[in-house]
Amino acid sequence: MTRTRGAAAGARDAAAGAARTVFSRRAAPFWIAGAAVIGLLAGFIGFGGLASASKTPTVVATGDEARTSLYSVTVLDAELTDAVESQFLEAEPGETLLVITVRLENLSDRAVGVERSADRVESRMIVGREPMLELSGITAVGTARSWRADGGRRSVILQPGVPADVTIAWPVADDAATKDALADGTARLDVYDAVEQSGQVILAASTISWRRDELSAQLDLEVAP
Repeated sequence: MTRTRGAAAGARDAAAGAARTVFSRRAAPFWIAGAAVIGLLAGFIGFGGLASASKTPTVVATGDEARTSLYSVTVLDAELTDAVESQFLEAEPGETLLVITVRLENLSDRAVGVERSADRVESRMIVGREPMLELSGITAVGTARSWRADGGRRSVILQPGVPADVTIAWPVADDAATKDALADGTARLDVYDAVEQSGQVILAASTISWRRDELSAQLDLEVAP
């Protein structure tokens, strides 16, 4: 009786061992494949595969156009001056005005204002905490002002698909750093892409705001002598 039980137990152990062996052999390809995938992922991450992509902005020469998803801009000319008499604009002591004339085109399907809202669209093109157009290499010391380059009204509204020449004046420090930045080409106009956000105002769900996105291009500023 004991021998029979021992033989039965031995048979069960042998069967279990055989089953484990078969299972291990069948599972081996899956383990190998899994190890290979893990190895590939480790190499991908090691070489920066999951790092956020960095976009280098395009440097655009004066007179060439930079296009974003909602607008385009071209620098026509730039100058330093102490006053713009036609706009009753005068620099404060220790400051000067960097006056840039640009050609702007609204590529969206609704009118937008360069400074103010238009038709329930807030563009923040040159005003606000994150404007679409911003000086680089030179620090503005005050709020920018804009007007039509032909001397027309100050409240510039850009109609869809209609290019407009617009003059923008930034107050900047009247010092050597400003002049050096303009002379050596480190002073530029940063152009940010824009995305539309709607329904941000409770009382007007149809209101649209342009929100600043990635830096798209940097426009060279060549100051007239």
